[in-house]
Amino acid sequence: MIRLIGTAGNYSAVLGLICLLLLSAAILADALTRTIFNAPIYGLNDLLEILAPVIVASCFPVTFAHMQNISIRFLGRWLKPRPGQLVELFGQSAALLVMVGIVWEVGRYTAKLVEHGQYTWLLQIPVWPSWVVSTALLAFCLPVQALVVADVIANIGRGDPPAGSETGRPDRVEDVLR
Repeated sequence: MIRLIGTAGNYSAVLGLICLLLLSAAILADALTRTIFNAPIYGLNDLLEILAPVIVASCFPVTFAHMQNISIRFLGRWLKPRPGQLVELFGQSAALLVMVGIVWEVGRYTAKLVEHGQYTWLLQIPVWPSWVVSTALLAFCLPVQALVVADVIANIGRGDPPAGSETGRPDRVEDVLR
């Protein structure tokens, strides 16, 4: 299950990369047409409005799956394994709670966009589909982070040192099963 979630997280990052490359190519084309022909590409801001939420949200699942979210592990590394894991459990649980709040608020915002049928300013493209995708990507982070918390709890029971410590314990959740 952890490998499947890690793989899905990687696919979400690829989706974000494709959107970022699309946006970068459009910005480059806009800069060239402005320079050479003195004519901007109209609607580029609309493209940014559609792609930006997906680009940002697509990075979250892989970040949580690889346990690369912001954490302060130096305290946990100075402590013995069980207290160090308790510090790690607190941090990972806090990250899960924060993510629940983010998903809740983004979901509410997306529901309002769907209800009101908002469109981009110039090209009149519906905004809600990109926000539905973004909300789904963010919601996918919840089971990923729940697995991370479950892994930390299991490590407390075994007395393993915290992830990334000098003992060689992996930083990535998917490496746990290998």
